[in-house]
Amino acid sequence: MKIAFIGGRDIRTLGGIENYVFNLATHLVRLGHEPIVYCESDHNATEEVNGFKVVYHKSFGGRFLCKILLSFKSTIHALCKEDGVELFHYNAWPPSLWSWIPRMFCRKALLEGHGLEWKRTKYSPAQQQIMHFMERVTAAIHKNILVVSDEQREYFAEHYSRRCVTIPTAVDMPDPQAVDSDILSRYGLCKGAYFLYLGRLVQDKNPDYLIKAFRKAAVDGHKLVIAGSNDQLPEYVKYLHDLAIGNENIVFTGAVYGDDKATLLRHCKAFCIPSTIEGLAITLLEAMSYGKVCIASDIPSNREGLGDNGIWVPAENVDALADKLGYVVNNYSSLQLLEEQNRRRVEQNFTWDIVARRYVEYISAL
Repeated sequence: MKIAFIGGRDIRTLGGIENYVFNLATHLVRLGHEPIVYCESDHNATEEVNGFKVVYHKSFGGRFLCKILLSFKSTIHALCKEDGVELFHYNAWPPSLWSWIPRMFCRKALLEGHGLEWKRTKYSPAQQQIMHFMERVTAAIHKNILVVSDEQREYFAEHYSRRCVTIPTAVDMPDPQAVDSDILSRYGLCKGAYFLYLGRLVQDKNPDYLIKAFRKAAVDGHKLVIAGSNDQLPEYVKYLHDLAIGNENIVFTGAVYGDDKATLLRHCKAFCIPSTIEGLAITLLEAMSYGKVCIASDIPSNREGLGDNGIWVPAENVDALADKLGYVVNNYSSLQLLEEQNRRRVEQNFTWDIVARRYVEYISAL
């Protein structure tokens, strides 16, 4: 099947949606399908990556209209420039507003929800109301809705009486023969002596609460690594750096990929995901696949990933988070059973091979 994936930033930045589409497309090629991935970027171009076509469209229309406008452009391009696209896969609510166009031409379309967008704190109250309205509209106009977590599936059943199908995010299991990069020496890190935050630097992921908690915990001999970036909100990134002033044990690496990311995951003491809202975070599954103890906010999506294996904290609670950082350091030997349980849970439920085959079963029945 020829599938157009629409919605998402430059695929080489590999944020949550980009990671999902990149890996799903890669595995769909191996299963004999033909994905085309449309990206928001800083340039117009076309290339082939891992056997699938990537079409980059230069951003325009401003921060909040860009996704809607680029989705329209991508939809028209897939209809008029690409021969035989059978399925239009829209990621998130704003791009999906144009799904009626391919349906007019008897093409299949689906919406994939990666989270309850209107809850995200990056939006003002007025913008959240608009996003909530858009969610209601898209719930009404879409026949086929995928979500990445059971939390979203249950939400749509309760609020819109809509039946959605959960196909979660996933990861590839780590290569046991992989070689470390030099990132530990670059940042003065010791194996097993740092906590790791890995993700975009946005408010609803709460890296600021983690920094405050780390300063309060005063876990001697350990560092906190903040691995992520956000070019769209430099003022928030500056705020995080300001919070860390005077504490040389808080390390900012910027966004990390490839061997650098793998090395940080492989050698951290524990992975921290203090978010208020998530879909089903790929970074959490990555940490689990490396057999890491995970300190996680007690929200439904994190429970879906970790099962009963998390070190749980209430979201947005500095004191509780500080306590758990200290708890992990002081009780690490007794927590090591969680490492194997986390690794096995990913291997049995959240690999791309499993998820891609579930996706193929779903689209084949549309």
